[in-house]
Amino acid sequence: MNKKPLLSCLLSIIFLFTSLGTAAAADPSAETPQLQVEGKDPLAVQLVDQDRTTDSLAIFTRNYGNATKPFDTATTEYLVIGDIVASVNTVGAKGTYIPPNGYVISASGTMQAALSEVTVGQIVTTTSINIPVLPNQYFSVGGVTTAITETNTVRGAGAAILYTPEYGASTQTNPWGMELTVVDGIVTHVAENTYPNDNDSPIPAGGAVLSIQSGNASYDLLVGKVKAGDTIEMVIGSPQYLASAATFDVVNPKTCTDNPAGCDVDGTPFPGYRGADQLIIYDSTYGDRTGTNGWGNEIAINAGGFVISNGSNDTVIPQGGYVLSGHGIQREWLNNNAPVGAKVAINWATKRVTVIFTPESYLDKAAINIAVAEAQITQSKREFRDVPYAQIEAKLSEDKALFEEAKQVLAENGIDAALDLLQSLNVELTNTMYLNFESNKVETRGIWLRPKETSVEQVRSNVAKLKAININAIYLETWWDGYTTWPIQMSDDKGKLTELNPMYNGFDVLQAYIDEGKKAGIEIHAWVENFFAGGPSVVNHPEWRLTTRDGTDYEVGGGGVPWYWLNPALPQTRDFVSNVYKDLLTKYDVASLHLDYARYPGSGDYSNDFGYDDYTRGEFKKIYGEANDPINLHPGDGQMWSNWLQFRANIINTWVERVVQEAHHIKPDLQITASVWPNYEDAPDSHAQQTKYWLDHNLIDELFHMSYASGTSVVIDDLNKTLDIAKDHALVSSGIDSFQGNPVSAVLDQAKETVQNGAVGNALFEFEGLFNYGYDEPLKLGVFRNEAVKPDYRYTLPFSTLFTEMIRKINEIYVPFGGISKSDADKIVKELESSARKLEKDSAMSRSAANTVTNAIKKIEKELDKSAFVNPDAAARMKRDLHVAQTMVNVYLAKQQKGNGSEGNGMEGLTSDEN
Repeated sequence: MNKKPLLSCLLSIIFLFTSLGTAAAADPSAETPQLQVEGKDPLAVQLVDQDRTTDSLAIFTRNYGNATKPFDTATTEYLVIGDIVASVNTVGAKGTYIPPNGYVISASGTMQAALSEVTVGQIVTTTSINIPVLPNQYFSVGGVTTAITETNTVRGAGAAILYTPEYGASTQTNPWGMELTVVDGIVTHVAENTYPNDNDSPIPAGGAVLSIQSGNASYDLLVGKVKAGDTIEMVIGSPQYLASAATFDVVNPKTCTDNPAGCDVDGTPFPGYRGADQLIIYDSTYGDRTGTNGWGNEIAINAGGFVISNGSNDTVIPQGGYVLSGHGIQREWLNNNAPVGAKVAINWATKRVTVIFTPESYLDKAAINIAVAEAQITQSKREFRDVPYAQIEAKLSEDKALFEEAKQVLAENGIDAALDLLQSLNVELTNTMYLNFESNKVETRGIWLRPKETSVEQVRSNVAKLKAININAIYLETWWDGYTTWPIQMSDDKGKLTELNPMYNGFDVLQAYIDEGKKAGIEIHAWVENFFAGGPSVVNHPEWRLTTRDGTDYEVGGGGVPWYWLNPALPQTRDFVSNVYKDLLTKYDVASLHLDYARYPGSGDYSNDFGYDDYTRGEFKKIYGEANDPINLHPGDGQMWSNWLQFRANIINTWVERVVQEAHHIKPDLQITASVWPNYEDAPDSHAQQTKYWLDHNLIDELFHMSYASGTSVVIDDLNKTLDIAKDHALVSSGIDSFQGNPVSAVLDQAKETVQNGAVGNALFEFEGLFNYGYDEPLKLGVFRNEAVKPDYRYTLPFSTLFTEMIRKINEIYVPFGGISKSDADKIVKELESSARKLEKDSAMSRSAANTVTNAIKKIEKELDKSAFVNPDAAARMKRDLHVAQTMVNVYLAKQQKGNGSEGNGMEGLTSDEN
């Protein structure tokens, strides 16, 4: 497949680059222009942005044009990016391309010999030469040149984004920026100072929108100055040249002596002995992996010096190669400068690491990715993975043919002719590698979504987008900022308490999602935020606000914005929020009540933490005596301080108990789900969130640990802690990050590894980031490739689906690839078929069905353990499927034995110092 990429297509609707200035010969009054090659004497430069002559040393900047003139064998030209020689050109039929972010050194005749030892990666500098360094893609208007950060993605802090019609109808941006609509090189509309309305400019069919966030350096130079009718120049689609250098800190640290910065002040080593803002080299003598945590980034370099992966931690170290591991500023350096296919060189004497990527690197990247894809399918067969082998092999064959075509075009016609083909090849090979991810057919595939839609058509569009990537659960923000997403009127003698959020203009967005979700087979869960609420209630009842030690009645949120919380100890606020939920559950058929912010704000160092209103203090003193006023308690005050922290946690515990009891009174079979921070040891004190109490008292059906990190190891650590406290009391899914722009590879790896390590699925936070950062298509090609039944212990379908899928994998993978003998497989298949038939007789789970599942699991595990003709990897895969079934059975039995909630009015235990 040979598709022209988006940026190349855009060239038809924008002005091509023209010179930003006249040819800039050196100022005759200035010092003689010179070129300094690392380790050599300086050389005089005869020409700057003037046609080359015989026996000359010339410098060509972008002021000269897009390329130097053709040259013969008597000339060699060097392309320089950031003082680093990025490529050497000895074939001058088409001259040398001059990138916006670099320049070209041209050495002819006698000067050719003077530079004959200059190589790629060498450092060169110039003096007395004005070299314009422009972004690789940018726009220029009113004399201001601005780098275009990215195309068709979410507008983050300080960004300048180009939005084209491929993105959608409008930019969907917030008010905190300005936007220029451009058609045929003319500004047709300017959006600025739009608060409280969003920028959200329409994207014209024949043009584009440039969106500049207020933190961008150009914002103040442009706002109020650019007008409709102004001429604007855009340069995009330029071949990408990257060259950058950094200094590494240490090689293969294994002790604090090797790397003191890699250890804490008490001598405890950080994972991998990697310290803050460090760049570490781990080579293949270090071990199999780097051992680092998830708060950095790593690139793997093969024995040939090429980057073969970017976007992980605790990375496997390539044999004969090494890993560059960065934290903090070095993490960002690796993120921005080391794409797959880049060439890496190390100067051990100066500890300098140089990374270079040129358009030709796309061919190196393609060769690497072909080798990786071939290795992946071999490994998949060896490990009996459930992937579409025929599709992968056919796709890989197509990719190889495209590679040969691109290679030929590059050799015969140069990078300009081959660039589109190389970029298409990069996309196709990446998509092929996504196919090597397994896609389970029983799994939670969730998304958190804040609804902004005001029509059924908009809701239907969002649901269709999620259905297309096989999402099966939407956690719809339903009670947030003190407003609802359904029509409600709740008032008292002081005025309104809550209502449908005015942004919906009367539209019942919750019902629309429920209706469209049912049509698409997607569950709609009511995501609620408990006492984290603004809106009418905190305006009309300021006495309901949660307060700190010094009487402040809000939490300082992002950007210094006040975030208000209702006081969860007050009977009035508990009754108010309870009535909101009762209205919700009485009127709407939601799949679960999904509890978020079931906690207090963070306590920080406890110097000004929350919960010090007169009522709460009074309730504490009723139990512990007038002398023990919480406002006089501080960390270190012994048992009484512990009593106070537990008292706050019990306020939330009894609230969750009340919510569960009241929800089940309205809908006995309703699921209660919750999202929590997985700092289970600290959270009961710091946030009054004692998740273990909820689980021990059987209050939660599915728990989501929110692990928003770039590294998979962090997420897996959180998962293991969650599984440990959940035991058989709740299903566990992982909340993973889709809102901060993590690498696609990191998101897919987390989705894969969490399920392989015991989670029953994942939920992504959140909807807009999922699509804005482009995670949707990779997920659909990879881990979300197949439709999945949501795990639910109340029904037999997930169990029968698991058993049916095991039969398919045995017949299509395990037996054909030698994972198990046919005779042993037949015994297991017979048991699975019999059990599946029994389960399919009734859709509702029962004790009889639970016995069927448990007995089948025991028999199959016994067969696997006694067979001498089963491969350990194949056996492990079958046991993993059985483990999912057993987990659902265990949760079902726990709910049957213990019931789903507690009795009482929701305030019992408020003053208890248990747990």
